[in-house]
Amino acid sequence: MPEYPVGILTGFGAHHIVAQLAVVYAGATCVPLDPIRPDRDLELQLQLAKSRLLITDESCHGRGLSAHKIPVVVSRDPADGEKGVPGLPRTLPSDFRSHILFTSGTTGKPKGVQIHARGIMRLARDETCKPDSSEEVIGHLNNTCFDLSLVDTWVALLHGATITILDRQEALSPDIFARTLKERQVTYLLIPAALFRVIAAACPMAFSECKTLILGAEAPDMNSCKVVLENGPPGRLINGYGPTESCILALAHVITLDDVAKGFLPIGKPINQTVSYVLDESLRRVAGKNTGELYLGGQGLSRGYLDNPEATQKAFIPVSGLTCSGDAISLYRTGDLAYTDDANNVVWLGRKDREVKIRGYRINLDVIETELYLTGLIKTVAAVRAEPLGSNAPLLVACITYASPESSNDALLAEARARLPSYMVPQLVQFEKMPLTPNGKVNRKEAHKLLMAMLHDPQSRDVRDEPRAVLDLTASEKVLRVLWSRSLFTVPEEHIRLESDFFTLGATSLHVASLIAGIRAELDISLPVRQIYEHSTLHALASLLDRKKSEHAADDLDKIKDVLRNDAETLWRDIPIPKGPPVDWLSTGEGKVFLTGATGFVGAYLLFELIQSPEVRAVRCLVRAKTPRSAFKKLSQNFHKYRLPNLSEELMSKIVVVPGDLSQARLGLSEAEYHELATWTSIIYHLAAQVNYNEPYTATRDANISGTLNILRLAVCSRSKPLHYTSSIAAFGPTGLIREQVKELSEDDPLTPYLETTIPYEMGYGQSQWVSDEVVSHLMRRGFPAAVYRLGVVLCNSGDGVGNPDDFASRLLADCLRLGIYPSLPNQRKELLPVDYVASAMRLISLRNDNLGKAYHITPDAQSSIDMNELFRLAAKLCHVDLVGLPYAEWVERLRRADQSGANLLLKPLLPMLEERVYGERARWELYEGMARFKNDNTAAALKKAEGYEGLRPAAIDANDLRKYFHFLLGVD
Repeated sequence: MPEYPVGILTGFGAHHIVAQLAVVYAGATCVPLDPIRPDRDLELQLQLAKSRLLITDESCHGRGLSAHKIPVVVSRDPADGEKGVPGLPRTLPSDFRSHILFTSGTTGKPKGVQIHARGIMRLARDETCKPDSSEEVIGHLNNTCFDLSLVDTWVALLHGATITILDRQEALSPDIFARTLKERQVTYLLIPAALFRVIAAACPMAFSECKTLILGAEAPDMNSCKVVLENGPPGRLINGYGPTESCILALAHVITLDDVAKGFLPIGKPINQTVSYVLDESLRRVAGKNTGELYLGGQGLSRGYLDNPEATQKAFIPVSGLTCSGDAISLYRTGDLAYTDDANNVVWLGRKDREVKIRGYRINLDVIETELYLTGLIKTVAAVRAEPLGSNAPLLVACITYASPESSNDALLAEARARLPSYMVPQLVQFEKMPLTPNGKVNRKEAHKLLMAMLHDPQSRDVRDEPRAVLDLTASEKVLRVLWSRSLFTVPEEHIRLESDFFTLGATSLHVASLIAGIRAELDISLPVRQIYEHSTLHALASLLDRKKSEHAADDLDKIKDVLRNDAETLWRDIPIPKGPPVDWLSTGEGKVFLTGATGFVGAYLLFELIQSPEVRAVRCLVRAKTPRSAFKKLSQNFHKYRLPNLSEELMSKIVVVPGDLSQARLGLSEAEYHELATWTSIIYHLAAQVNYNEPYTATRDANISGTLNILRLAVCSRSKPLHYTSSIAAFGPTGLIREQVKELSEDDPLTPYLETTIPYEMGYGQSQWVSDEVVSHLMRRGFPAAVYRLGVVLCNSGDGVGNPDDFASRLLADCLRLGIYPSLPNQRKELLPVDYVASAMRLISLRNDNLGKAYHITPDAQSSIDMNELFRLAAKLCHVDLVGLPYAEWVERLRRADQSGANLLLKPLLPMLEERVYGERARWELYEGMARFKNDNTAAALKKAEGYEGLRPAAIDANDLRKYFHFLLGVD
């Protein structure tokens, strides 16, 4: 029977290869089985394949399987073998099904992928990947149940090359494996990227005598490629990409040191008789470097999943409009995110199904693993989402093995914080040995099991119990040690020492919230959030608690005022005032924009607005990252997060990423890079800021104050350039405290008086905005070419309602709607704005240099502004839910109880800020009651002068905007 499925169960080596040849010669289909799998798994695979024939060798003949067993006959004297069988080998069509390969079965039932012979043939003929000649010696290393092994065997046989069987266990001993490759004179090898990483770290010259080395199964590690290319490169090092559904490889790219220097490795271009497309959710081509999903087609495409039409229909889909004829073609949906670079190479970004949601953030675990590998500190990593018993929120954890005994969690965390957004920095758990799959990949499922076994239930620990070997600790230190371990989960008590730093161990604002709650519960002491940041070592925090227990802490408002006053009055003094006028950025040859904050909400929309403007030639975006690749990835992910439309190649070509660090001297650039940037730039928009509602001023100072000073220096370096600086209405502080004295806030009024009345009660972010605003205003009054934009709360895009799901307003509204309660806050406003209005207004005002030297309130008109109670009433009406207004303290208590019951509140990290009493018995947010109104005369006057002002929508959010926004907010899962 043509294509009859025949199981093959033998030891690794010649027996299996000969068995596959025999099956194909007979016109049947090979069903390779793995002898290390239990009988029940093999029986299931045979049943799924409907195979009643099983070829076995002596090592597997005794397995308890129901299929009829056919032994491999070994002739001691080849001359005694069969002379041949008439009619064999059979002549077979190119679409003949040569193999059924089973996937790992992550859903519980493995899927049989049907492989066409033509898929193997196309690879054997590919100019990039094929062996050079029949003289090649091809190493057979890969598990015969995986499609990579088809290169080791069939591609080798089709070229008449020699196959040498390599010991798969020996490959785990790099020195021995390197010696074997040399002794066997292996010239061609396909190796899993995970195994390559291990060998490259220990013996980078192992592959120096190979003509072709292909890396497959997963994304290769950049540092491993670098060390091999620099120390003992093969003739060609190839990044091979392809799911089993597209037969072994679909795209390939020859890796060079230039790729390593650029910071990313493309998966390349389609191989022989293969097509690839990066498509959006509507199955349209994605332009330029925009992110989409990778689809594959061509001669390597599988027939589908064996007897599984539902899965086949989901994965293999007809797509029209991609070819010249417009006819539909069948494509495989890979589930991989990708984009196309300037050289038309496909660049892999990660798996769509490796996206998890933690603390309201969408996080791609592949991105975390890639960035940790790029540090060069680790050997293997598995990033996982874990929910240990006793935790009321999921944890983001990286299970790691280090490349060197000298590596440490402290060093890796520091690198991770430099490379990743704060919400993507994982907690670290070190493994002695990382579990691997049979084909050398990191076994994430087993790593997750090991992790869960290692994590203790923190609630089972009594904080009064004395841990071992801590007899020299004070009572407060002992309690804190347990509370830290309980909050962090992944850090055992024995790893916490007196000098340990809470944040160096991996703490985030969420952990701060948990720690403050624990201290209150165990010691009956309420700490302000900033004191955790200011006393972050175990010894320092315990000493603070001891002082708190013995006496009331002294009021430190005067100390805060002194620090802020000193910064505001002194930091601007070393910034030079340019003598001549700034660049006319609209003149011929100019139009070159430098933008910070493009990975934020407003920044993304301003970037989108700028690149569509004919007067803008290019926009360079400063992104906190180590490499252009990671910088561009952050930018692309931000566009995707806010659902901005795909850009044409022409518009995308206007965007250039600048990896750097705002808080560092010269923005983290070399001196030459910095001066080139300063000379190139025509205009600067500075939007970047560190926004954390829990952090004190000292924690935001580097990013927000030093960052602004560095931008001011750039504005006058080489030539004078207009600077458009974005501040916030938070720079006025809680003006409800002075409602009797101040009814309106003018754009031209100085901010200095508010230091004595409101700013000391503001959170650290608002205090940093006051200082930065004051610094820029001091300089503007002396002729510095700058403008200040004080923004209200930017809620959403009026077109589609998309907002920032991670900001305070979104978290607040989502939790209130879910719980059916809201805080009754009379005469309080957030000055809500649509982001498209903000971006357009800023661009229009910045078109004229005669608008420099002023502050602009980007806020709704006083009569159009919505107060908080009205906002909640509108939310209830538009979302068709019942909302009950509660006194503020009762609302906070209800939030706390919901959190304790496992409600997974989005506001959880902000509970300390909401609870902290900063003015008598009143919490910070209560101080905004009766707040002053914001005047925006300068803004109105500047906009009326601008060309295009007539098409600008009103500033105020209306009910239609809110309807779209709530649809977005409640639709975010």
